[in-house]
Amino acid sequence: MKELGKCRAVIALLCFTATVFSGCGNRTEAVITDGEDITTVSAEYPTLEESHADIFTYKDLKIGNISYLMTESQVIAILGKPKEETENDGEKIYSYNEMSICFEKLDDNNRPSGSGVYKVTQAASIGSDDKFSRNMRVGQSADDILKMYYRDADYQNHLYMSEDKTLTYGKLLYGDFTIAELDKVNTKETVAYGLVNYNGYSNLETADSYNIEFTYVDGKYKGDRATVDDDFATLNFEIDNNGKITAISWFYYPEQN
Repeated sequence: MKELGKCRAVIALLCFTATVFSGCGNRTEAVITDGEDITTVSAEYPTLEESHADIFTYKDLKIGNISYLMTESQVIAILGKPKEETENDGEKIYSYNEMSICFEKLDDNNRPSGSGVYKVTQAASIGSDDKFSRNMRVGQSADDILKMYYRDADYQNHLYMSEDKTLTYGKLLYGDFTIAELDKVNTKETVAYGLVNYNGYSNLETADSYNIEFTYVDGKYKGDRATVDDDFATLNFEIDNNGKITAISWFYYPEQN
């Protein structure tokens, strides 16, 4: 059984080479990094207008005409043969210039299987020509993300902090907890949240870069509650200190046997 890393593990979300992407089947935690001690209380921000955008779901797992769970032949029919192809231990990566597509061997129920068929489970790009769901591209702004994806009207005041309130990890765009806390929450409901991840900085003003991340677990659990062994998906935007998107990636983690 594969498990998520510990709460403060630093996770490399954006994978663009075979070396980094070779672990594309690992179920890594995608939200939290160590922060700094907080000695002052953040100022309260005004409430924003209500967002009418949809939350992130599995239907957003696409890049161009490529969608999650497509087979190799379907991808090649759309993109042609990759410029580079690597394979290792039930995983395969197709590289197309600034875009990478990762496959895992899955069975008919889309669970990992050594005798299964390669299907798309991850995609990443650092190029502005590659269009993701909702027409998002590298080079757009953080504001563009928050226009296209749902966020609570008061998210700027919804700090995501350590249990003892000494560390600030970021701000929750929506939702009340992350996938790292499933063992404490004990929920049977759909899990969905968005997070502005400070990447170890205490606020956006001091951050050299940060991430805007979305996670979705659809509620079809194999047990009586949500666990990290159920299938889930993440969408990740890497943002520079000018508020521009420098990389985009999404991950589908299939249910574990």
